[in-house]
Amino acid sequence: MDRRRAMARKALHLRRRRACLALFLLIIAQYKSLSNREIWMHHWVARRRDKGFHHNLFRELMLEDPNRFRRCLRMNVDIFEELLEKVSPLITKQNTCMRESIPPAERLSVTLRHLATGETQESLSLSFRMGQSTISGIIKETTRALFAVLSSDFLKFPSSEEEWRNVAQEYEEKWNYPHCIGAMDGKHCRIDPPLKSGSMFYNYKDTFSIVLLALVDADYRFIFVDVGANGRASDRGIWNRCSLKKYIESDRSKVPKPSQLRGTAEEFPYVIVGDERFTLSEKVMMPYPKDTCSNRLDRRIFNYRLSRARRCSENAFGVMGARFQIFRAPMRYDPDDARNLVMAVVCLHNYLRTHVVGRSIYAPPQMLDREDVMTGTVRQGEYHLEQPGGLVRFINQCGNRHGDAAMAVRDQWCAYFNTIGAVPWQEQMVTYCPA
Repeated sequence: MDRRRAMARKALHLRRRRACLALFLLIIAQYKSLSNREIWMHHWVARRRDKGFHHNLFRELMLEDPNRFRRCLRMNVDIFEELLEKVSPLITKQNTCMRESIPPAERLSVTLRHLATGETQESLSLSFRMGQSTISGIIKETTRALFAVLSSDFLKFPSSEEEWRNVAQEYEEKWNYPHCIGAMDGKHCRIDPPLKSGSMFYNYKDTFSIVLLALVDADYRFIFVDVGANGRASDRGIWNRCSLKKYIESDRSKVPKPSQLRGTAEEFPYVIVGDERFTLSEKVMMPYPKDTCSNRLDRRIFNYRLSRARRCSENAFGVMGARFQIFRAPMRYDPDDARNLVMAVVCLHNYLRTHVVGRSIYAPPQMLDREDVMTGTVRQGEYHLEQPGGLVRFINQCGNRHGDAAMAVRDQWCAYFNTIGAVPWQEQMVTYCPA
C-alpha cells in the first residue's frame, strides 16, 4: 500500500513538472511574438540628451538670448535657477541600473513651457523627446510640487489684524480706498468634459468648467483663492458657500472691527470690493446699478472710486491669463488635476509679482490698466490684446435684493467719497467716463 502511494505521488509530481514546463514554453513563445517588446525605448527618445529641447535650445537661449528664454518660460535664467532650487527636492528621481532618470531642471522646464504656452502634451513629447505618458506624469507631479513649495510664502492668507491692516493700508495709499481688504473676482476655468460626470461641471455658458474665486491685494497678488467648485453652481451660490464668506462673517475673524476714518466721527467697516455679480452686504461693497445713477453725480463718483480699487482683481486675472496661455483654451485635464494646475499658476503669478526683477519682466507698467487724469481716460493694458478663452467671466444675475443695512453702509461710503474722502480728479474722471 505504501509503495503504491509513493508511486502515485511521484507520477503526480512528474505531471506537474511537465505542465509547468509547457506553461513556461508557452509564455516564452508569446513573449517573443510581441513586436513591441523588442525595444524598451524608441530610438528618437533615446537621443533626448543629444537633440532634446531642454539640452539644446534652452541652453543656447540661456547663453545667447536671455530675452527669448524669458519669453519661453515667463522668467529669466536667475529666477528659473532660484525656483529650481526650491522645487528640486520634491521632483528629483533616483537613477536605476536600467535607465537614467530625467533631471529636475528638465522636468521643471517641461512644466513651465506647458503652462506658459499652452502647448499640448503631444507637441511637448516631440520637442523634448519624451513619451507622452512621461510628459503627463511630469506635469502633474511638478505642478503639485510648485504649489507645495510656493504656497506658504506666496499665497499666504492674512492671519492677524495687523496683516489685514497692512492690506488695507496699501489700498488706501495706492488706490485711495481706505478700509479695503481686497478686490474680489471670479472666473470659470474651462476644462474638457470629464468622463462620466454628466452635467456636474456643465455651466450656463454651455461649457464645462471649474470655478476660480479669488481675493486680490493692492499689488495685483492673490491672497485667497477658492478653486474647484463645479461650474454648474451659480456664481452667487459659489460665494455664499465660500469659506472666505464664512470667515469674514464669523466671530473668530481677524479682520479689524469698524473704526473711524480721518476727519470723520462715523465708524466705517473693513470691506471687500466687488462688482454687480456679487451680493451687496456690510462686508462686500458693489457699485450702484447704472439705471439709478442718472443725474446722481455722487453715485457715479462712488462707482468710480470703487472700480478704481476693483481694477486690481481685473488686472491680476488679465495678466495671469495673458502670461500663462494654458488658459487660452479648455484644459485637457480632469477636475482634480486642473485644480492643481490652476493653484500652481496662481502661486507662480504671486512669486513673479513679488520678485523684484521678476515683476518688471512679468508685468511691466504697459501690461496694466493706467489712468490718465489729464484726459480723464483709462488706458487699457496690453493684457487686453490676449483673449484667454479658457477663463470665462461671471455673469450678472439680476433680481437680487439687498438688505437695508448693506445699502445704508454703501450710502455711507458714497457720502464719504463726495466730502472728506474726495480726490481732486474724481469729477473729471466721471465726466469723461460716466458710470
